[in-house]
Amino acid sequence: MPQATFYTHVADPAAFVCRLAARAIRGRAPVLLWVESAEAVSQFDTVLWQFEAESFLAHEIWLSGESFPQHVPLVLAGGNEIPTVPEQTVVLNYSPDFWCDAAVLPTRVLEIVGNGLEELAEARERFKAYRQKGFHIEHHNMQGKA
Repeated sequence: MPQATFYTHVADPAAFVCRLAARAIRGRAPVLLWVESAEAVSQFDTVLWQFEAESFLAHEIWLSGESFPQHVPLVLAGGNEIPTVPEQTVVLNYSPDFWCDAAVLPTRVLEIVGNGLEELAEARERFKAYRQKGFHIEHHNMQGKA
């Protein structure tokens, strides 16, 4: 059964995404950081390069139309359509997209949600959709936490 974990009320999403990515790449599955747009890909590429110099997060940008990068712990991509990813992929979703609608469901989806009312409302809709598609759901309220 696929699993979706929601992290809500995240005060500093960029830093949180980096910390979560650092933890997620310790597993054996490929990790995809999915963001909303090409502009966000560029911004997160810079953030990942600058995140804690002593713990560099090796990553590769995945461009539309190319095959999924192999032998890299973290893949960064974004766009208008959810791509097909290898079955065991863990998706860090920092976009409003519904990964429960993917052609091939990821093993695990980590949903990062900020503090904004619109972000929280969108997350509630994704939460319902994941539950309806049979995902096991976890929720962590990050309010007041690092």
